[in-house]
Amino acid sequence: MPQLENKELLEQLLKSTIEVIGRRTSEAYANVTIGLAFQELTERYSFLKYVKIQGTQYEETFEIVTIQEEINNIDPLEVGKAARHFLNKLTKMMGKDAGYYFLREIKENLPSNYEKTIKEIGVDLDYLQMEFITEVKESFKFQIENSEILKYMITILFEILDRSEGRDSAYNILNELIQRLTIKHPVLKHVKINDIRAVQGVDIVTVNLDVDNVASTQVGVAIQKVIQEINNLLEEKGDHSFVEKLKENINVDYNLKLRDVGVNLDVIKVSQSLIVKHVIKALVEILSESSSKNYAVVLVNNVLRKYDKKFEFLKEIKLESTSFSQNDNGIDIPSVIDSVRASELGRSIQRIIEDISISLGEDAGRYFIDKLKKRLGKAYLLRIEELGVNLHMIELKRNLMW
Repeated sequence: MPQLENKELLEQLLKSTIEVIGRRTSEAYANVTIGLAFQELTERYSFLKYVKIQGTQYEETFEIVTIQEEINNIDPLEVGKAARHFLNKLTKMMGKDAGYYFLREIKENLPSNYEKTIKEIGVDLDYLQMEFITEVKESFKFQIENSEILKYMITILFEILDRSEGRDSAYNILNELIQRLTIKHPVLKHVKINDIRAVQGVDIVTVNLDVDNVASTQVGVAIQKVIQEINNLLEEKGDHSFVEKLKENINVDYNLKLRDVGVNLDVIKVSQSLIVKHVIKALVEILSESSSKNYAVVLVNNVLRKYDKKFEFLKEIKLESTSFSQNDNGIDIPSVIDSVRASELGRSIQRIIEDISISLGEDAGRYFIDKLKKRLGKAYLLRIEELGVNLHMIELKRNLMW
């Protein structure tokens, strides 16, 4: 039987669910959606009367989820059945587009020991995700051809570029890119970017239907490369939000098709190791403003060592004060960081920043978070927020101490 009690399991699962829904929609929507789902399930699983969910607008003052100890007397398998039913209901309520990401994000949000234990009581998030995808495929049966996915994706790419770079640049970027990549990816010879600046009433892209006879994996490789090139171009200009914009614009049917042809949008984003490096660099630079760089490096190193038993991947991060410079030469981030669960990495970053903030004392630490936000920049702030880092909560906690 599971080592964690029903109360702990259900509490963590509900908190993770609320956080995921609130992040993708809104706190109000999360509250209403979960409330409706729970209300219906309580009629079937009477023990859910021991569970109370507060409005998420009160999360800074009260616990969002409160569960009475009596629920520990219920058979864990029954609790698992209710939890599975709850997640299935929520996934369907959110619709096929939001539902596609829902279960995966809950899994990423849960601590690994909780994920393992809820699986023991019958809540297999991987299976539920696969079940949902299969159901979506069955419900929305239509074959997307190579020509359709190419036209769909290039049109979306043009629209994103048009909004961020302007129509002239969008056309030039895509036209040059398709021509250049055709050498290594012959499948792109079937794609023609139309100059809609000069010709009215035509689509931005024309795709020859002969491409439907090409292996779909070749189409996938070409699409992946086009997306990667555009992402690299925009990142050089300081725009790190491209992949997120792209995800927001792709509907679930085409998302499934992209996965079928081997396109992975997640690997295009800035790596986790680069995020960690950027955060550490910012911390050292801020601390160096009121002390020596050597002291700043020692302080950050000490905090890393403080938490490397709880987060073992921190053991491999090395800072060298003698070679530390503006070019980050003194920061050694192992590639293993890129394989760490996002939620786990976020928790470690949260602890590190919080510890340093508190250690600075009242005066020196007063503007620490504001300085950190400026040093990190908007793009990296968004990235660490995606990992679960909440600088606002660190600031509130620190202010309560002084």
